[in-house]
Amino acid sequence: MQILLVLAMMGHMSAPPALGAERAAHTCLSPSETRTAVQERKLADPFAMLRNAARTAGGEPLRSRLCRWDDKYVYEMALLRRDGKVVRIYLDAVDGKPISQP
Repeated sequence: MQILLVLAMMGHMSAPPALGAERAAHTCLSPSETRTAVQERKLADPFAMLRNAARTAGGEPLRSRLCRWDDKYVYEMALLRRDGKVVRIYLDAVDGKPISQP
């Protein structure tokens, strides 16, 4: 029974996404790619942005990653609020202004 469940899950996970074209326009960078992009493109410091976002939203920083939304660089940040909810914040990586989610 457990083997069937695992096989079913594997088949579900390997299925291609329905919106493959949209996924290509939204890709996140690895830590080393992020460091390179920050230096080459003069993007805002991700650690400072995460600290400011946590202070503004009143939460603990969980994760920050640099992603490309088409031709725009965006920091996707996750914060844990005191009420236990995880809040996702999206900031323009150049000027730090909030933007709407994809």
